[in-house]
Parts: sequence; structure tokens; C-alpha cells
Amino acid sequence: MTDRILLVEDDPGSRDLIGTLLTARGYALDSAADGFLGLRLLSERRHGIVLIDYHLPEMDGYALARLMREIVGAHGHVRLVGITADRHGLASRRGADALFDAILVKPIEPGLLYATLDRLRERDEPPAAPVAAELPAEALWRRRGMAGRPRAVLYPDLGAEAIAAVGHAFVVGSVEVADVILIGGEEGLLQLRAHPAGSPAHLLPAIDLTGRLGRACDTAFRVNDPRAWTGLAEICRAFGERRAALAATIRNSDAAACKLLAWLYVGERSLPLSAADGVSATVLAAGLERSAAMAAILFLTEHDLAICEPAQDGLIVRLTSAGLSAATAGLTVAPTVPPKPSLDPIRDQARVQRLREAIGAAEVERLTGDLHARIKAAFPPEAAGPLIAQEAHALIAMAGSLGYTRLAAACQTLERAISTGSDETAALQRAKLAIHDIVEVRTVA
Repeated sequence: MTDRILLVEDDPGSRDLIGTLLTARGYALDSAADGFLGLRLLSERRHGIVLIDYHLPEMDGYALARLMREIVGAHGHVRLVGITADRHGLASRRGADALFDAILVKPIEPGLLYATLDRLRERDEPPAAPVAAELPAEALWRRRGMAGRPRAVLYPDLGAEAIAAVGHAFVVGSVEVADVILIGGEEGLLQLRAHPAGSPAHLLPAIDLTGRLGRACDTAFRVNDPRAWTGLAEICRAFGERRAALAATIRNSDAAACKLLAWLYVGERSLPLSAADGVSATVLAAGLERSAAMAAILFLTEHDLAICEPAQDGLIVRLTSAGLSAATAGLTVAPTVPPKPSLDPIRDQARVQRLREAIGAAEVERLTGDLHARIKAAFPPEAAGPLIAQEAHALIAMAGSLGYTRLAAACQTLERAISTGSDETAALQRAKLAIHDIVEVRTVA
């Protein structure tokens, strides 16, 4: 199947967001603001997958999908994915299940979008050639007991050439499925430490590609050193075994003590405490702020799960035998979980983080700025019902994808009220209040 994707979406904000997600994954993209342009592009170029917004001007997504099936007909095959803010509305159309290969619900989740595209592409992958040439690195890793090239994330983003070079020895992808974190500079350490506590990134080995980062990483790797390949293979296996051995109550807990316990156990790490500043930057590799880290250390030492030993420039925190046992068996005394602080309490930070991991922090900030500029002018007093419904529909996807779930829900209620002929006054007021809160929080922040 070709990697070229056609996106038919009339709202420019949603088109920008989905297009950014697709290009970040390496897909070649064509986009159309209406169904007629979409039909023309499909007839002119070969697209493996078409993403179709259900609510389109002049021709809805269902009608467009039927026409696309007819156009492709004898000329080839295409996978159609419906995108809608109302799954039940699209699914209720007779024949929708047979017409669409998949349906995605707005706001779009990056992980679900990528998984859907991967599934559709795998379904159409041609059979493997009888004799396939294996990359040299695959054989080297297999010789060391690995299934193949380790899956990796590269921090920082050093450009396409660097990713291609790393790709000879690793499969570069997302942090959710990675085996290792490759660090190509000090900025990469900061990027790793920016992941919140509980991110899978903190339970993966950090691999120094520069040879200059020392104890800040778990090991170093040089492609021309056979011992480095062997050492990295051993570390990957060890980390994987200890991650699997973690007690579910430790792995799933939001308590800082559990996050620190898991970080120390999975990496067989010790934690240096600097006499100069109380807690070294290494603490941030567990995704914990200083106050949370100190509270976690206090809990672990008070319950004999960890011990502080003298070091040259301060102390080193290590797990005791009881701490090692607790990592796999669970804690007998549950630590308290403080409320999560946030400068933006009305925003779903978990959703925002997933989007950052998919397209990068800079793109998320750009899209957020575009959304804020848009919502300041949304729902003017003179706007008629159809225009209000159109704006509400567009904001469902944009606001929801960027973590503003309250505004997205308010816009869904507003669009539903107008489409059913109900009095939209209360729903419109709730949407405006949600916008006001977003603008106020961003101004203060």
C-alpha cells in the first residue's frame, strides 16, 4: 500500500492538527477542504488511505465515501476512514460498516490514529519475498539474543539524517513501544526528564550516543564497538525482565514513592543526593519534582525500603532488600497520593503529553496558539444558529485534541441542541464560560 494519505476536512484547524500528526509519522499527505476537491485528488493520484470528515459542506462524508468507492472501482483499492464527532450518527447510516474500513471519533487520539493506520496498512501489505535481505544490524542483534533491532526513541530530534543513521541499528518510533531511549546530547536528557512521573520513558534504559554524558545515562553505545552491542543487549533484557516483574500496585500507582521505587528497581539504579542543592538533577529522570522526590525518599527510608549512604559529595539512596522485595510483591503500607498541581487545571495534561510525544512540543504550542486566537472570536452575538453549530463542531475536534475536554463537551452539547431544534441558550452560555476560563488561565500562566 502507498504511504500517501488523502485528508478531506473542511475545518482548517482540524486539517492542520491531523495533517501535523500524519506528517510527523512520515506519511505523504494531500488535503482537501471539500468533497469535490477530494474526488479530483483521488482520481489524479494514488492514495492508500483516505480520511473523511463526516460533516462536510455540500456533500457529507458518507456520500463522498460512496463516490470514492465507485471511482476507485476497477482501478485499485483504497481504505476509507470516517472521522466524526458523533460515532453513533455515522454508524447509524445504512451500510456505513461496509463502506468505511474504520471510524475515528473526534477529538482524535494520536495513538489510536496511528494504530488504525498501521492496522490498515498491514492488512494490505504484500506477501514477503521468498528470500528477503536482512539488515546487517538484525543479524548482529539476533546473535546477542535479541529478536531484532531494538525499538528506540531519539532525544533530541537531530534531523532526518541522524534518524536515518540511527535507523541502521535501531527501529525509531514512539516512546509507548520503545525498548530504549537514545540520548544524542544534553538537550536530550532534559527532554527525557520533562516526561511526567509515570511515563513509560522513565522505565527504559537511557543510552548515551555521545560518550560524554557519563552516569547521567545507563550505558553508552558506539556502533563500531562490539562490546557496546553486547552490553546494550544485556541491558535491554534486564530492564524488560524487571519491568515485567514489577507489582501491578507499584506500576499503576500515582504515588511519588511508588514511582521512585519503580525507577530505582527497574534500572538497578542508585540516586545521588548533592550536598550543594539537596537533590541532584538525576531525581528529575524519575519525572519527579524536588519536593515530591524528597517526600518519596523520606517514605522509603522510614519504611526501611531504602537507605542513604555517604558519598563523596553528599549521599546515595539505594533500595534495601526489603525495597527490592516490595517492588515485586507490593507495599504493605500505601503512601499518600497528593493532588496533582497544574498551572492549567482545566486542561487534560495526559492528552496534551500524548500529543507532544506524537508531534513535538513546538507543534503543540503552535496549535494551541491558533486555537486561542480562534476561540477569542468564537460565537459572536450576531451569529445565527447554523454558523454557531458549524463553529461548535470544529471546536470539538481542536479543543478536545489539545486537552480542553470541558470546552469540547460543551460544544458537543451546543451542536446537538441546534441540530435537534432545542433552545441552545444554556448550551451556548456553557461554551462561552468554558472559553472564558481557558483564556483567563492562559493569560495568568
